[in-house]
Amino acid sequence: MQTILIVNLNDTGGETEALRQMLERFNYFVCVRNIGRPNDFIEVLEDKTPINPDFVIISCHGEDGKIHMPVLADFVYTENEPKKDFSSNEIELYLRLSGKTIINLGCATGIGKLAEMFSKNNIYIAPNDYIEANAALFFTIRLFYELTSRNCNIKDAYISARNTDDETKQFCMLPDSPPNPV
Repeated sequence: MQTILIVNLNDTGGETEALRQMLERFNYFVCVRNIGRPNDFIEVLEDKTPINPDFVIISCHGEDGKIHMPVLADFVYTENEPKKDFSSNEIELYLRLSGKTIINLGCATGIGKLAEMFSKNNIYIAPNDYIEANAALFFTIRLFYELTSRNCNIKDAYISARNTDDETKQFCMLPDSPPNPV
């Protein structure tokens, strides 16, 4: 049984719970990690979670190639904890995940250096623009439907899910040819 880790950053309108329920119906073992502070996300990036997921889904808000982080009161941050949204700089600094398929649902997180950093040792799928939230949810469900019910490889499942409509066409996959089909 394959394992999925859903990383829940901020309020994405029930996206995490909807995904969890659908993915469990497809017989995946699904874990949810709620992110309350930047250090929680760093633990995921550094591969310090108690599970070894095949897939990591990042349910978040994004903007201009950055992932929005929870905002805390200044006195709550620990020493050296980042106090800003995560750009390619933070991903490069902390990312230790390797050999995973990472799906980021945040707007404009599939562009530039952020996408480049995530895709160094992973398959990275994310929108290159400001996508409708319903389309991001549908894309992900369709992707896993294709993987599970139709036994597609990751590239064929991605193409099928991406070609649904103009919104889902915003999803990019890096590298273009996955090194290790799932």
